[in-house]
Amino acid sequence: MLKRKTDVLVVGGGPVGLFTALQLAEKGVEVQVLEEQWRAASRSYALALHPASLSLLGELGIAEALVDRGNRVESVGFYEHEKRAEVKLDALSGDYPFVLVLPQQALEEALRERLEERGVKILWNHRIAGLEQQGDSVSAHIERLSKESTGYSVARTEWVVDKSFEIQASIVVGADGHRSSVRRLLEIDYEDQGDPHVFAVFEFVTGAEALHELQVVLLDDSTSVLWPMNDGRFRWSFELEEGLEKTDPRVKSRLLVQLRDEPFPHVTQEKLEELIAERAPWFSAPVEEVLWSAAIRFERRLASSFGVGHVWLVGDSAHLALPMGIQSMNIGFREAADLTWRIASVLVNPGSAALLEGYGDHWRSEWQNLLGLGAKLRPREDTDPWVAGRAPRIPPCVPVSGEDMGVLFRQLGL
Repeated sequence: MLKRKTDVLVVGGGPVGLFTALQLAEKGVEVQVLEEQWRAASRSYALALHPASLSLLGELGIAEALVDRGNRVESVGFYEHEKRAEVKLDALSGDYPFVLVLPQQALEEALRERLEERGVKILWNHRIAGLEQQGDSVSAHIERLSKESTGYSVARTEWVVDKSFEIQASIVVGADGHRSSVRRLLEIDYEDQGDPHVFAVFEFVTGAEALHELQVVLLDDSTSVLWPMNDGRFRWSFELEEGLEKTDPRVKSRLLVQLRDEPFPHVTQEKLEELIAERAPWFSAPVEEVLWSAAIRFERRLASSFGVGHVWLVGDSAHLALPMGIQSMNIGFREAADLTWRIASVLVNPGSAALLEGYGDHWRSEWQNLLGLGAKLRPREDTDPWVAGRAPRIPPCVPVSGEDMGVLFRQLGL
């Protein structure tokens, strides 16, 4: 049932938005979720959960069911024609010293089911069109979308606004992705943090057994990553040196079958086999079927602020990272866990509103370091020269964050 007044309005029904809503519901906070798309994601780029994410999901009681469905990654191997270095994830503390590889839609399904158990519904086909902060509350202007048939000789459908209304909330959380309407309504800049990188991404089937190692290939002029999945499935992401002008900007479609009507020249099966032979000759499993492929431009961006007053951002709405370590979504979970306890405190004690400002300061600082804008990794005197020479390129490639990064970096002598 639609509620026109709520404690917290979460804008965005992706993994971070759903996780934020569930964290709030578990704390007894009344929450409403809206999502502009009309259905859940059918395919996405995020496919792995960091150890810290699994711990947070474990606190919500849904990690074990996900572990049963995914593939455990227990180490990260760094390659250049052959393995040159390795880190072991079992050195991490906690109940989940591994990375779990599974489709994003499986994670979203588990989160939606738990939200339904808590009585939290998602308003599909709804988008936020305006925000007005008034003292200790926020008035959000919402538009409900519906399909309308148009055309005469050739019929087609398009989305139109069929209803508008207001929702009053004490707090609004923008978890609506890299094209965030909430961020734009706040007039927060989404600043470039370097040149974009183009990757040819292939998800395919082989007859090989599941691997338990994430393989990162660091050549002089490119980075490539192999994610091992279940059921003989793998995903290779190869950085391309050329072709930027031939790719579309990064677009996430929740009905994604392919990203274009015609394939890019870089994403055929022949190109996949060529890239494997050139950059990963040790990977000998035959490619039986390419399930999907695309040439995708990934950007590094960071919001100039994580929010203001009673409106705050989490996940891709505040930052974008390169795809190697699946960091933007996973760090978004940590942000959401931090933000939600602060929100719960502010709702009980409105005089503690400064807690929200502390959230923004903390996470923007962490992202500055992660994107290479802060402190740099320093090799030790005994560090392998190959690792030392690639030290600046390693942080975006490890599927951990926060204190866990230090544990793995020490294994490499950094």
